[in-house]
Amino acid sequence: MSDIFRAGPRARGARRAWGTVSGVAWFGVIVTNIGNIFDLYPRESGNWPGLYGHSAHGMAGAAQRFIEGMSYFTMVSNIVVAIVFGLLAAGVRKTAWRVALVNMALLMITVTSLVFLVAILPFLHLRGLALLTSPWQHVGVPVAVWVVWALWGPRDFFGGFPRGQVLLRSYLIPWLWAAWMLGYGAVTHYYPYGFVNVNQIGYGSVMVSLCVVMILALLFELLFNWIDRRLSK
Repeated sequence: MSDIFRAGPRARGARRAWGTVSGVAWFGVIVTNIGNIFDLYPRESGNWPGLYGHSAHGMAGAAQRFIEGMSYFTMVSNIVVAIVFGLLAAGVRKTAWRVALVNMALLMITVTSLVFLVAILPFLHLRGLALLTSPWQHVGVPVAVWVVWALWGPRDFFGGFPRGQVLLRSYLIPWLWAAWMLGYGAVTHYYPYGFVNVNQIGYGSVMVSLCVVMILALLFELLFNWIDRRLSK
């Protein structure tokens, strides 16, 4: 049993809510990967030089599409949400890592949604399967996370553990994603988003973009911490 609610219908409701969020996130991850592997998404790669989407058609390009599909920050953040809320539903005990993972999931999915809506969606023309999966992963999952976290927690943003310890762990996967994304791009010359497209804007501008996203995440850290304290009262 989770340490947030010891017993009773409140605990059962929390675990069902966390499990529902996990299932919603896994659905988007699975359907999106099926679409990538079986080449079900419309091709617009010619309009986006240097970005993912230039694989061979059919099963010949399945491996590349799968790797690149899994390399989007959107996909990584949805997987983190699916795993973290699944662990909460399973009643994993409270540790510094669990606190950091909840923090990580909340921040990553929020940054995913905001960056997509502000910096990416205005340049997209969604068609076909993307009409389902893109809103699902960028809006549906984030809204589910925000609502469930606000109603059921878990509360106590830093969990009573040293703040620096939690923060360092909370940003581990985003840092690893950035390293993988840049390393893969250095080898293949393909990148997931225009604002990290080294081919077009260079490493200096990419680093600035990543720093801006990191600052945005830190601002959300402060916001969610404030909300958490207010809700805890």
